[in-house]
Amino acid sequence: MSKEVISSAILVIVSVIAAVAFVNAVLPSVYGLSESYSSVARSMEDQFKTDIDIIFIYPDGDNVYVWIKNVGSSNIPLSQLQFSDVFVMSSSGYWNPAFEAASNPSWDYTLENGDGDTWNRGETIKVSIKFDVDELSSGIYKVTFFLYNGVSASDTFSR
Repeated sequence: MSKEVISSAILVIVSVIAAVAFVNAVLPSVYGLSESYSSVARSMEDQFKTDIDIIFIYPDGDNVYVWIKNVGSSNIPLSQLQFSDVFVMSSSGYWNPAFEAASNPSWDYTLENGDGDTWNRGETIKVSIKFDVDELSSGIYKVTFFLYNGVSASDTFSR
């Protein structure tokens, strides 16, 4: 009889230790998984609240000026615009100007109707794309502006 009590006690102790080990192994994984879901949710919220629209494109010599309006419900930090991309495409080729590059093609921006360090809803930026002399011939071009979070806007112009 005492053997059965000792055996049962040992089995109970082993079961408790196994349960504690299982909980210690699973809880950090669950916590880490919830953090990754939270991170994805924050990123998706940023994308859903962000929207832009190209309102005007003006080619002038070797430059192309693009006015882009923030039509989303979030304010965009101007410091993040350096991580944005501009693509200019035609049937004969494409260009991906670098932000404030020393050589052309390059692009930069100015905040047209706002101040501060955020691009607020309803405000417009003017993107200036500089090309080398005679790099853009006559034809139809498509400009696509991608924000740092993947939100984009496209429009066409002719030269």
